[in-house]
Amino acid sequence: MIFINRALKDDRVIRATIGLSASEFNQLVQSFAQEIEKEEWFRYERGIEGGNRERQPGGGRKGNLGRSTEKLFFILFYFKCYPTFDVLGLLFDLNRSNACRNVHKLGSVL
Repeated sequence: MIFINRALKDDRVIRATIGLSASEFNQLVQSFAQEIEKEEWFRYERGIEGGNRERQPGGGRKGNLGRSTEKLFFILFYFKCYPTFDVLGLLFDLNRSNACRNVHKLGSVL
């Protein structure tokens, strides 16, 4: 997995990987986390209405991209570098189908 903390400490590396400085990234993380939470509650409410929701948001199996910083780094890295889903999965310890799902899910949030 890419070491996000290491990239955040080196301004040149973070600009090369996601196209933002560390301070710009940290500002964006807070609003991105709020948007993720809104999206999770929206999906929860839609699932309740449809009658097929089993758990509240946060329940169930945890993914490899746990924190909002990891999710934001993941999607910004994808949009900056456009790797294949195979390469993206290798770098972030996901299989290609989960890499694809995360790109589509997080891309709509961003």
